[in-house]
Amino acid sequence: MKNLLIVSVLFLLQACSEPTPKIVEQAPVVVQMSKVVQVNSNKEYEFPATVSAVKDVDLKFEVSGRLIVENLVEGSEVAKGQVLAQIDPAPFQRKVDESRTRHQDAARSLSRIKEMHSKNVASQRELDDAESLFTITEIALENAKQDLSYCTIKAPYDAVVGARFIENNSYIRAGDTIANLQDRSQLYFSFEVPERIMTANAGNRNVKATAYIIGQEEQVFDIHYVEHKTTPDPVTQTYDIRFAIDGEVTNLFFPGSRATVKIEDLNQAKHALVIPINALVGDKTSGFFVWRFNEVKGVVEKANVDIADLNQELAVIASGLMVGDKVVSAAVSQMREEMNVKEYKADF
Repeated sequence: MKNLLIVSVLFLLQACSEPTPKIVEQAPVVVQMSKVVQVNSNKEYEFPATVSAVKDVDLKFEVSGRLIVENLVEGSEVAKGQVLAQIDPAPFQRKVDESRTRHQDAARSLSRIKEMHSKNVASQRELDDAESLFTITEIALENAKQDLSYCTIKAPYDAVVGARFIENNSYIRAGDTIANLQDRSQLYFSFEVPERIMTANAGNRNVKATAYIIGQEEQVFDIHYVEHKTTPDPVTQTYDIRFAIDGEVTNLFFPGSRATVKIEDLNQAKHALVIPINALVGDKTSGFFVWRFNEVKGVVEKANVDIADLNQELAVIASGLMVGDKVVSAAVSQMREEMNVKEYKADF
């Protein structure tokens, strides 16, 4: 019994003499985080568009002849009524003079036969023939005058010469396009809208529309609605829509330019919370959660979230987070509840 007691005492002394193991604290894991931010969630649409002039007309002569006046400098501005081109009027003037002489002869002949008919010297047939000749020569004179007027082309409105297709002293045939005029008092932005978007926004005019020219993204212009087709393209099922811009800015770019039009629905101003889509864990079936950073404890905590919308880069949060919350946005699969973390901050 005595020996047993001695052995027990020695065992206890040996146990008390062993060093106590030290507890090693794990260093916080450095992680990338993103703040929950609030953005405007109004419906926005972007469409590729093409710029065109408000009016575009091809100039053509209605008679043939030798061009003797040409005032068509491409890119130059012309005023309404300004003479732009003229065909040699001499042959047409001779036709007018000839037609006038014949008409005057027919008028004198009709006057003489009327007098003779009143005296029963000329027959009714002679009178009818004289009246017919008078009418025919009158029409011929008017046609000759009209052809003479067709020798000169004047600007139908203030415009810019878009293109010239003839040179001075060349022979012009009736119907040949000699130049193109563009009315740039406004410029149109034309684009196509899918049927589903047109249907969803039928009758809505409370929108803000802006546009920029491809390659000039830093200059954004306000544009306004002009018109739209109500019959869709039978192949693409899209509707043609036209917006316009006016003022001096129309001189900053040209018809034919490619542009992007942005349409924002102003009917309901909404705001939404967004986070990077990389911060989400889970799927639509099982639900989603994020790792929210507890700045007081320095740890991450699991936070279930409801998703309102997803796109390629961002997730719109319906509930579960607040503005200013920080969530882990990289290597989320390596996180666990209450893990010590530290926010990564790049050094610049």
